[in-house]
Amino acid sequence: DADLDPMAPLCIGMDYNANINWIVCGQPRGNRLNVLKSFYVKFERKISALIADFCTYYAPHTNHSVIYYYDATALGSNYAVNDQDFHWVVVHEFERHGWSVQDVYLGNPMRHDEKYLLINQGFSGKQRLMPYFNRQNNDDLILAVQSAGVERGRNGFRKNKSTEKNPESEEDLLEHRTDGTDAFDTLYIGCEKFPLHDFYGGFVGGVR
Repeated sequence: DADLDPMAPLCIGMDYNANINWIVCGQPRGNRLNVLKSFYVKFERKISALIADFCTYYAPHTNHSVIYYYDATALGSNYAVNDQDFHWVVVHEFERHGWSVQDVYLGNPMRHDEKYLLINQGFSGKQRLMPYFNRQNNDDLILAVQSAGVERGRNGFRKNKSTEKNPESEEDLLEHRTDGTDAFDTLYIGCEKFPLHDFYGGFVGGVR
């Protein structure tokens, strides 16, 4: 965790699925987006367990503030966890663990072709932020990013997500599919399109 800024809040993107749920955590620093750590829970463990894992891991972190980037996929559904939607559950669970949450709504999900272009440009250093992954803390996420396929859609190239609904097997683990990469995409889009210093002033301290 040497890439962690203990005084700055933690930025997160999430992905919500009936069988696997993800948090990808990062911090923008200068022109870098440091992808610090990723978490997932599977099957009967749901969002409340995922956030408990996150809060336990980052309990020693000095700044117990989260910047939660979310889009319309977090609203209006919950896969029957309870009567509230994903966004409500996420904010409620963080606050229950004593963390403060700044939720940042990204609107409707970005079109697949636009997202593909934006994130590829990010990896090639052509956007404001370039992602850097902490290898020790993101083993499964890195494998998922590396193995994510590409297909040609109506509007150009996009991520191939056709395997997400298949049953899990030894050769095809849920954590190596594209769900985790979608959580990373949300984190990257949020940090790139909604720079923290434009909105949160003192809330984010010295983060640029």
